[in-house]
Amino acid sequence: MTNPNIERAARAIAAAVVHGTTGDPALEAAQQLDELGLLKQSTDPFSVPGKNRPAPSPAAVAALDQCRRAKSVADTARAQADGMPGKPDVSAAGGEVQFVVHPRSLADWKQWMHALGVGDARADSTGVSMTVRCKVGGVRARLVGIGVPALYGEQLADLGRRTAVRP
Repeated sequence: MTNPNIERAARAIAAAVVHGTTGDPALEAAQQLDELGLLKQSTDPFSVPGKNRPAPSPAAVAALDQCRRAKSVADTARAQADGMPGKPDVSAAGGEVQFVVHPRSLADWKQWMHALGVGDARADSTGVSMTVRCKVGGVRARLVGIGVPALYGEQLADLGRRTAVRP
């Protein structure tokens, strides 16, 4: 398949080289091609003649929808988190919303868990932070509490001291 614009482009280049009025025939040729609309940039690689856009897979459509919903939930959650302890970092990536919080006490941590409807979900500790997975607004979410393991450690140490003092 031959591009029908090749002949028009060749004539424009020849005219710029032969009849050009400036000392830069290449620039004149490029300007002439642009004026003829032959240098228009396409933002879609599949819009080139002869290329067909493949239909997106159902999995790709579902992933895009999940990412859009996660972004929407994250945007809404940022506004709703104003009254919560600390300043959370709320983000969305990969179809999941992430809340990173810095609770000052276990009461703050439990308030976050209650606000997100976590309940008695299992948490994973890295030693520095604790991560709880849940769903917020029908979207997968992750609550990351920086310093929470240390808060639990302090609580256990206080409990140990109180029980050791009793006769």
